[in-house]
Amino acid sequence: MSAVCGSLIRVAGGLIEKKGLNEKFNLRRGHLEDSKKASERLDSTIQEAVHEGLLVLGEIVRTAIYNNIETRHQLKREQIPRRLEAFHKALIGIFGAGAKIIEKLIAKRLYSRLGLSFIEHEDWTLVEYIEDAKKHMGAS
Repeated sequence: MSAVCGSLIRVAGGLIEKKGLNEKFNLRRGHLEDSKKASERLDSTIQEAVHEGLLVLGEIVRTAIYNNIETRHQLKREQIPRRLEAFHKALIGIFGAGAKIIEKLIAKRLYSRLGLSFIEHEDWTLVEYIEDAKKHMGAS
C-alpha cells in the first residue's frame, strides 16, 4: 500500500511541477506578447511623429517625400520605425544639412507624444533621439 501511495505522490508531484512550468511559460509568453504590443505601439507613435513632422513642409511636399524615399530608397512609410538609419540617409539625400532641422522637429513631436521632455543635442540625428526615447520608455 505504501508503494502505491508513494507512486501516487510522485505522479501528483510531477503534475504540480509540470503545471508550475506551464504557468511560468505562460507568464513569459505573456511578457513577450506585452513587449511586442509595446514595440508596435512605439512604432506607430514614431510613424505618427514622422508624419506630423513632415507636415510642416506642407501636405504636397510630405507626399512627395514619401514617394521619393519609397522609389529611391525602397523605404515605405510603414517601414520607417524599423529602418531609421535608411530614413535618416534618405532625408539627408533630399535636404542635405537641412535634414537636421526636420529630424529635430520629428524628435520633438515624438517626445511630446510619449510624454518625455525634449532636450536638444547638437550632434544627434533622429536615430539617436529615438534610441534615447526608447531608453526612457524602457523599450529597445
